[in-house]
Amino acid sequence: MHFESLPGSRSEAQAVLRIWQTLGGDAAGVSSEALMGGDATERAFKRLGPGHRVLHMATHGFFLGDDCAPAPPGARAVGGLVSVNPKPAVVVASAAARRSLPENPLLFAGLALAGANRRAAARSDEDDGILTAEEVASLDLTGVEWAVMSACDTGLGTVADGEGVFGLRRAFQAAGARTVIMSLWPVEDRSTRQWMEALYRGRLERHLDTPDALRDASLSVLRARRAKGQSTNPLYWAAFVAAGDWR
Repeated sequence: MHFESLPGSRSEAQAVLRIWQTLGGDAAGVSSEALMGGDATERAFKRLGPGHRVLHMATHGFFLGDDCAPAPPGARAVGGLVSVNPKPAVVVASAAARRSLPENPLLFAGLALAGANRRAAARSDEDDGILTAEEVASLDLTGVEWAVMSACDTGLGTVADGEGVFGLRRAFQAAGARTVIMSLWPVEDRSTRQWMEALYRGRLERHLDTPDALRDASLSVLRARRAKGQSTNPLYWAAFVAAGDWR
């Protein structure tokens, strides 16, 4: 399993940082930081994440479901691990599959960080570049207002009888994040960058609450694509939802 380069994610991170700094996101006294390429390690995320109001993660995401197919070209997904059907928000394992699952379903969802393509060479005492939902849940993110997962399938999870859905959303909320913004299917690299820029402009420039900022971002991308004669398939503008505090 190899994680391909995502040019849009770097430009997205730079744009989000620029918008955040220009529109006063640092006013509360905590400076913003951008970790890109080789600097975006598990160690750095675990060390710096708890001290910030917003965590924005633009990278590859995955959920190990039953129905898997190669990732679409240009998507922030992992070949062989992404659901082929974009409609369900949750993949429900069959009874037989549930019996074969590991004891901790939070190992099925995660994000790829620096070193993920060299994880086989990592020692047992080193980070392997795969930030699993289990690792996220062990952090203290009580000061985080927004955890934005700009990656594929970050809203998916395993259904456990009587327990609900286990995945990245549950992990970030268990760690204390007030609001989690996540995707319900594989997202395309370039349109995701445009959506995220619109999200932060709505939040910081127009002072919209979370639901309105998401709606405004989706409509912004939809209108732009329609004006250019591009596909208006929901794949490009409707993948992201929020859970948690509405403010």
